[in-house]
Order: sequence, then C-alpha cells, then structure tokens
Amino acid sequence: MNAKEFVDSLFEGYEETAALADFKEELRGNLDAKIESLIKKGMDGETAFAKASAELGDVSALADELSLKKRREVFEEVYMDVRKYMSTGRIAAYVVFGMLALFGIAAGAIAFFSTRGIGLDMNLTMTSLFALMMPFMVAAAAAFTFLGVTQETASTYPTSRKRAFWYAVAATLITFGLFIMPIVFFGSKSPGEFFDGLLARDMAIVTVVSMIIPFVLPGVGLLVFLLLTEKDRLKPWAKAMLRKADAIQEEAKESMWKDKQATTRFGMSCVAIWIFALGTFLFVGFMGGWAWSWLVFIFAAGFQILLRAFMGYRQTQ
Repeated sequence: MNAKEFVDSLFEGYEETAALADFKEELRGNLDAKIESLIKKGMDGETAFAKASAELGDVSALADELSLKKRREVFEEVYMDVRKYMSTGRIAAYVVFGMLALFGIAAGAIAFFSTRGIGLDMNLTMTSLFALMMPFMVAAAAAFTFLGVTQETASTYPTSRKRAFWYAVAATLITFGLFIMPIVFFGSKSPGEFFDGLLARDMAIVTVVSMIIPFVLPGVGLLVFLLLTEKDRLKPWAKAMLRKADAIQEEAKESMWKDKQATTRFGMSCVAIWIFALGTFLFVGFMGGWAWSWLVFIFAAGFQILLRAFMGYRQTQ
C-alpha cells in the first residue's frame, strides 16, 4: 500500500468533495515528507512508511466517531500542528475600526475644546462632543462585536455569521442609546442653563430616561436572549480542562465541608466577621456620620469570600 491508498482508506465512506480532495492531498504531502525524513535518518522505505502511517492511523482512530470537520481538526492539532486562527483580512478589520474609534474620540475632543475656547454655551459644547463621537463609536462597537464573536480561538469555535449579525445589532442599539442620552440631555437645556433649575433638570432627565426605551432596552433584551440561547462553542480540550477544574473545585468543597473542624472554624469566623462589621458600622455612623459607614459591609463580604477561598486552598494542599 502506498501513501495515496493509505490516506484514501482513512476516509472511506465520506462523500468525495473538493474540500475533502484538497485535504487528502495535503495529508499525502505531509505523509510523504514524514517518510522522507525517516529515510534520511537511516530507516528503509517500508519501515519509514509503517512508522509514518501508524502515526496517522492512531490519529484517525481518535476521530473515528467524528464528522469530517472534527476529524480535520484532530489531524491538524496532533499531526500538522496548525495554530493560526486570525486571517490578514480580519486583522486589517480590527485595525481599521480601531482607528475609526480613535478618530471619533479625537473629533469629539477637538469639538469640545474648540467650542469651549471661543466661549460657546457649555450645553452646546457637550452636545457637540457626544454628537461627533457617536457615529464612529457606534460603528466600531458593532464591528468589534461581529469580529469578536466570529473569531475562532484556541479554545472556542466561532459563532455563525447570521447570529453574529444579531450580536452586532444589539451592540449598535445599546451604544447608540448610550450616546443619544447625553446628546438629548444637554440639547434639551436652555442656553446658559447648565444643571440650573430643578424643573428644567428634571424634564431633561425624563427625556434622557425615555431614550432607554426605544434603544437600550431592546438592545439589552436581544443581547440577553442571544447569550441565553448560545450553544456551547468550547473545543474538546477546553471542555476537558473545564471538567477537570470543576472536579478539583468540587472535591475541595466536599473535603472542606466533610471536615467538621474546618466547617466549625469557618462558621465561627463568619459570625465574628459580621459582628465586627456591625459594631464598626455603628461606631463609624455615630462618630463620623452615616454617609460612608455602610462600606464596612462590603469589606466584610469581601473578607468572607477571601476566607472561604483560603480555606478551600488549604484543603487542596
């Protein structure tokens, strides 16, 4: 059996397509190169062919239950060692839209300082700042979202272009809504009235909040729907690593709570933390004011999380 016959035997039962023919030709080239390398090291032709084909045969056995696309991934990862995922065109797109975003920021800054420098009303200055930035930032947000979700990485497969389009729509709605809100806020105020007048301020806030309904809310809703219905795009090795990490974490958690002494120490420590936090809250509140005393509870919660992580780490050692 020669290299061509051997490679053809690996794909028996698959429909012969142009993509499959190209892939088989690529494999034959790699197999011939491997055989030639072994011959140069002193092996005879039959032994070199047997060794090289055995490597391909082992890889094929691993992918026996997989589709052609999955099988190709196994061959490339184990035998051909392909690691490049980002094309030149995709890199160029990232650069172009990154420059577009920077241009929008620069244009907004120019508008802000130039209008302020000639003594124009501050409301007009702020309106021009966000209005000039908006089209560039919205376009960049949509493009980066589309490029990001369609990008294959070492651990994830890309999403479909159709689904990526809806991700981009969600990003467009949210970004447009966030930029239109300050534009409406500052544009609705009278000249010279910068945060002055309770009625004018409240009416401006109502107008701004109303902009959430047609833009931000639909965008957030669409984004949440896409995230909740997203299929698992992790590659097999990433899933295996994730399962291994979950198993280690679960084992550490179980071992900790099975240890009665550790559980008791953790419970008593938590009680002590919150008693101390409550006492500190009351002391700071009465002595220094209540405006910032509530931050004590945030620190207490953070300290409890750190304590839990430390005790779990001790159990794994």
